Amino acid sequence: MKTVMLIILTLLINLSSSFSQTLREKAIRNAKNDFAKSEYSFHSLEFLPVENTYTYVLGKYYNIEWYFTDSLDYYNCYDSVMIKLLKDKYGLDFLDKAKAIADSLDQTENWKRDASYPGGQKELFKFIYSNLSIDSINLETIKTRIILQIEIDSTGKVIKPKIMRGINKQIDSRVIEVAKKMPNWQPAYLYGKRIRQHFTIPIHIEIE
Repeated sequence: MKTVMLIILTLLINLSSSFSQTLREKAIRNAKNDFAKSEYSFHSLEFLPVENTYTYVLGKYYNIEWYFTDSLDYYNCYDSVMIKLLKDKYGLDFLDKAKAIADSLDQTENWKRDASYPGGQKELFKFIYSNLSIDSINLETIKTRIILQIEIDSTGKVIKPKIMRGINKQIDSRVIEVAKKMPNWQPAYLYGKRIRQHFTIPIHIEIE
């Protein structure tokens, strides 16, 4: 019985070694073929934030795409070959240069920034509550919290206000009206370009 188990274990080890060798050969072959076609790519398990300046620089300056994968068994070998080939093309320190560029860009004003209300969050809620009048509304509910969603377009204008969770039609419509009266925000930026951005705002209604 021990002899049979030993034979099975040996076979499994040999099969695993053979599979690993085949996978390695495939990774090497594909990396070289992709490099020859100028299709450069790196791989990793997913990380946050996805909007990453370093991956942007690799794409912008070195034509390298970054992909996420569930397993690195194959791509560890693939990427090691690709990196070696790219170092021959761009220089041994190209990854260090990419990191330095990314660090510099991250320190640049309006490179990556969320949209912001003039004066900050305190002024935002001051505007909402000073413009939201519900004294004459008949309240027939005990709910006192509204979830408002707005979109800040690339110019900073508030558009598409939407109630995600409301109280009643009358109060909800009043909140929408207030949202439409908001002054322009400072727009969001991503990689130096203005972008649209959604914001979710919880509004607490105080009932006396």
